[in-house]
Amino acid sequence: KSQTIYNYFKQLFAQVTNPPIDPIREEIVTASVTFIGSEGNLTKPGPESCRMIKFESPLIPDSVIDQLSGFLPDGFDSTTIPILFRPDSEDSGGNDLKASLDSLFERADKAIEDGVNIIILSDRGLSPQEAAIPALLASSGLHHHLIRRGTRTKVSIALESGEPREVQHFALLLGYGVDLINPYLALQTVRHMVETGDLGE
Repeated sequence: KSQTIYNYFKQLFAQVTNPPIDPIREEIVTASVTFIGSEGNLTKPGPESCRMIKFESPLIPDSVIDQLSGFLPDGFDSTTIPILFRPDSEDSGGNDLKASLDSLFERADKAIEDGVNIIILSDRGLSPQEAAIPALLASSGLHHHLIRRGTRTKVSIALESGEPREVQHFALLLGYGVDLINPYLALQTVRHMVETGDLGE
């Protein structure tokens, strides 16, 4: 059976720290606080570099995605880019996925030129005709594309996806450039399990 991309990443070491990690005295290192917005030139930090939106965790509920998609304070602008593609497109020559990634990169470049500093990648809207680009491929591909273009610090990447559901998935997405993750299907599953009594509140 086909595997998710996450399954091809393995941890080949024993994770031991000596002395042990101290989340109280080393809060800056171990904190899960996330900031989104434009970082600007990292070699010349200034007051404008501090104008960012703070989140206590990179994992966010549906309501936060709705807020990011709606009205934002001055200095912040967002756009949602679908990460869907038609795998049976007749004019693609079998390169549907590559063409979709190229289109994603072009749309992101155009959005940044228009002043957008929060890009939301979304796989909502799946259908029998449209499949989702694997979330890790879409987000990491965009992350490295923007690094090559020299525009990565101008924008934050948020992911709205039903794909990630395990700690390993979240760790890989964050490690490969995603700033915020809305695992909407995992959250909906937990809510359903609570409602049916399969999981305590």
